[in-house]
Amino acid sequence: MKFTKEDISLIEKFIEIRNKGYYADGGQVTDVYNRVLEKNVNVTNCGSCLRGRITELEDALRRFKSLAKQQETEETKNDTQEENKPTVEPNNEAVEEKKRVGRPKKN
Repeated sequence: MKFTKEDISLIEKFIEIRNKGYYADGGQVTDVYNRVLEKNVNVTNCGSCLRGRITELEDALRRFKSLAKQQETEETKNDTQEENKPTVEPNNEAVEEKKRVGRPKKN
């Protein structure tokens, strides 16, 4: 999948047009569809075909955005982990045994 800023804005425009109940231009939808999803399908003016292509583009865009967000959070997580590495200090305090909570066992 290859997304450019222009492709993302066009896909969002197609989604908006579809949600309003109108039909997007079949040529534009097919151009973006072939470019982004690396397919080679012919131009069509079939309403259900265009709706299906827009739905596929929407799903691909959603996956792309979630992957980008996941990578971004991993990068920031790695950066903060490097900055906040815990230092290990010896603990010489006595450890108390924990009391058991709950119902006692049956005999």
